[in-house]
Amino acid sequence: VDARELSALINSCSRMDSPETALGLCLGNRSSKEEAEKIYIQYKQHLIAALKYVNEAEKISGKQYTIFNAKDNIKDTIIGTVTSIISHSPVYEEGTIVIGLAYNQDKIKVSARLAGKTGRNVREVLNRVVVPLGGEVGGHPNAAGCLISKEHEVLFIEELKKQLELELVKI
Repeated sequence: VDARELSALINSCSRMDSPETALGLCLGNRSSKEEAEKIYIQYKQHLIAALKYVNEAEKISGKQYTIFNAKDNIKDTIIGTVTSIISHSPVYEEGTIVIGLAYNQDKIKVSARLAGKTGRNVREVLNRVVVPLGGEVGGHPNAAGCLISKEHEVLFIEELKKQLELELVKI
């Protein structure tokens, strides 16, 4: 197993809620390796299903932004990966902000990505919306995320849209 393959197996185990399998794999356990390979296949299937879902789902779009609320249709552990893949697709022009939401019990995992290399600071955009709602944002200018309470779902999306529209006015 080369480093890239090992990394992919560990990552898929973590994202599919099986960190103990990743640990066993790293310790050289043969059955953990076989289990990790099965999990990796499931992980790829989840990604494909998620990308298909996003492709067909209704989105909230404005000038240089798109928001998709996957709710329970995409695992919260892969929403960041899905949002990254989408933001790298030729569908979105340079500077577009792509934001995905997925449920995680009583919370919502939010992932924001910038398409291309230049554009608005996505961490700053999220920060302006999330901090007033009592949340915290992590990440950097091109890729950021946060957890918000489900009770703030509608308000968060409304405030996010306002912030994204407002940003454009300032430019």
